[in-house]
Amino acid sequence: MNNIPPRELKELKEAGKYTKENIIKLNNDYPIQYLIGYVDFYGLKILVNENVLIPRYETEYLIEKLLKYINKYNFTNPNILDLCTGSGCIGLTLKSLIPNSNVTMSDISKSALETAKLNSDNLNLNVKLIESDLFDNITDKYDIIVSNPPYVSEEEILPKNVLYEPKIALYSGAKGINHIERILSNIDNYINKKSIIAFEINETSEVLLTQILNKYLKNIKYSFEKDLCSKTRYLFIFKNCE
Repeated sequence: MNNIPPRELKELKEAGKYTKENIIKLNNDYPIQYLIGYVDFYGLKILVNENVLIPRYETEYLIEKLLKYINKYNFTNPNILDLCTGSGCIGLTLKSLIPNSNVTMSDISKSALETAKLNSDNLNLNVKLIESDLFDNITDKYDIIVSNPPYVSEEEILPKNVLYEPKIALYSGAKGINHIERILSNIDNYINKKSIIAFEINETSEVLLTQILNKYLKNIKYSFEKDLCSKTRYLFIFKNCE
């Protein structure tokens, strides 16, 4: 028990999950979020389990930045797609903050979508859910496409607690950019004339993603931006927003 922060022990007790089995799990770096079953995310209670990534503050900051751009460029009643939605934390937060938006959330994982559906029902937020490998089953066009896709490289060494999270939601090829390249290579078919594309990205991938942007997209503006730890964590792409 000595390895467990007092805060986590308190959270276990408050959630009614203080058991010998759970203490053993915590001592083995098992994420406490999976044990208590939820995360407080941007003011929402987001249910989580081993089928979805645990939402983190970096993704809250992605939403905060995206909201500023949505307001800056006067998107009203936007049609929004949350690709690789996982628990649904991004799409549901945007729906809660922009009630008149139309939000679609997609994921390749049926189990992840079941969790996203639980969250949408629990929060009483009306969104559309689609099981899709990126754009495979997507047919509409959107004003906003936002994604926290898999972006860990195959050689990256992760903390032990992260290894309990679904690998399908973590890894994206040798350089950690495969999913974003697949998205950008085909994105013109799914964005409206005026649109914003927003990604959470690997902090080491700016140079490679710049090459991908220049390869697939023309006449757009883009911005790599830092998180609260000054790591390059976000990519925003603007089409006809000025």
